[in-house]
Amino acid sequence: MEKNGLFAGNKFPRDIITICQRLGYKPVYVREGYTRKRPWEYLIDYVHVQSIKPESDVIFIDQVSPRKSRAMVYSILNKKRCNIIPLLEDVDPIRNNEMSDECKKQEMQRLNTAKYLIAQNAKMADYLHTHEIKIPSVELTVLDFLVPKIADEEFEHQGKWTICYGGSLSMSQSGFLSTLQVIDDDNLQYYVYGRGEAADNLPKHVIFKGSFSAEDCVGNLEGDWGLVWNGRSQTVDRNDTHSVYYNYVCPHKFSMYALCGMPVIVYSGSAMATFVKENKCGIVIDSLNQIPAKINAISQKEYAEYSCNILNVAKKIAVGGYTEAAVKEVEQKVRQTSR
Repeated sequence: MEKNGLFAGNKFPRDIITICQRLGYKPVYVREGYTRKRPWEYLIDYVHVQSIKPESDVIFIDQVSPRKSRAMVYSILNKKRCNIIPLLEDVDPIRNNEMSDECKKQEMQRLNTAKYLIAQNAKMADYLHTHEIKIPSVELTVLDFLVPKIADEEFEHQGKWTICYGGSLSMSQSGFLSTLQVIDDDNLQYYVYGRGEAADNLPKHVIFKGSFSAEDCVGNLEGDWGLVWNGRSQTVDRNDTHSVYYNYVCPHKFSMYALCGMPVIVYSGSAMATFVKENKCGIVIDSLNQIPAKINAISQKEYAEYSCNILNVAKKIAVGGYTEAAVKEVEQKVRQTSR
């Protein structure tokens, strides 16, 4: 896993590994996939997994994807009677329309051989449980994003409101940018960061600002607000899996904006909406065309409160606090059921 990946990239698993090592876990690496040209790689990974002692507690960073390495991990660990604890990086059956229904069911059912689940949030856990996943779960609530520093506490806003959007600028994930209709009277502008074709045709008041690694977000991302959105449409399109996916995951965008001290803008039906409302760290919208009215109705006092609250969340994100709490909760549950 390369370091300094563009934006979130593979930062999630790298951070999880770091946090778990702090808690006394030993990393065991397997590849996501294999090629016919390098068949020995599967054997190397097989030996790595076989080295795990029987009845160990094993946190498996899982994408619930139809990969040979995933099938191998579950098979070996179950034979060794290990306590498998999948920590869900992704749930591919939700977002991958190319998977057959039979394949989706098969990959989901592997989770039922685990001891406990670490889901990203309650909506992801509910989705799994309604799809016949019977094992209990705990939730991360927010994705951690390890960085050495977070933004300074500066809450004053002047001039136009600036909305930051950072991430993959592919049309499938960020196509909505080309449909934004921002007029002078809206008193706002967008700053866009990342790589992809969506940056090639941006409308008025939507300004491309370049790209950089995830680790460098603090001090480089500019904006008063961070937009957590995905897909091609200004509303959440039920036929767009990229759009719907944010209803079940905690996006790294949220954590990245928090570290930069930006209150967030999230969809009202997203997995993060309840957290944002309960922690008063941003606003929720039903569609992107609601942003101008909602933003311009925010007072300086309200904005300062949102900024203070998002930085309180960021302090925990930056040191791995959400992951550590979830892992410790699972450890306690495993001990209780093992008595």
